[in-house]
Amino acid sequence: MSIYIEEVNRENWREIAALKVAENQKDFIESVPFCLAEGLMEQRTTSLGLYDEGKPVGYAMVGFYCEDNRSIWFDRFMIDSHYQGRGYANRFIPLIEKYIKDNYSVDLIRLSFVPGNKQAEHLYEKHAFKRTGEYDPEGEIIMEKHV
Repeated sequence: MSIYIEEVNRENWREIAALKVAENQKDFIESVPFCLAEGLMEQRTTSLGLYDEGKPVGYAMVGFYCEDNRSIWFDRFMIDSHYQGRGYANRFIPLIEKYIKDNYSVDLIRLSFVPGNKQAEHLYEKHAFKRTGEYDPEGEIIMEKHV
């Protein structure tokens, strides 16, 4: 499989907006259209389309770069319900980390997940993210990784 990341833009936003998580995951992440709108309003994030051989299979958002502590948020991450269970999440996380390193001067990547989402927690632990003991304003558990 030939996977790659492409920033969401005028040409691809509709195909990215059409991505959806499985029904039992809807409480764990905002919809992609909501994330795209939030990115436009915040203007401190970048939305990323995750592709396999030209087909959109997932979405991620990075941003809220903090120059003081050289950190950034790996803020959203999802694989479309039709493509789950094929190992995409494990293959895209390193590509997203590379994208971050190539585009930002960072020492720390932070993320959060909804309590009870054990699948996400195990995935992030597998990629060396560690719990910080902190929670974000929405009550999500914060993890981080030094790079």
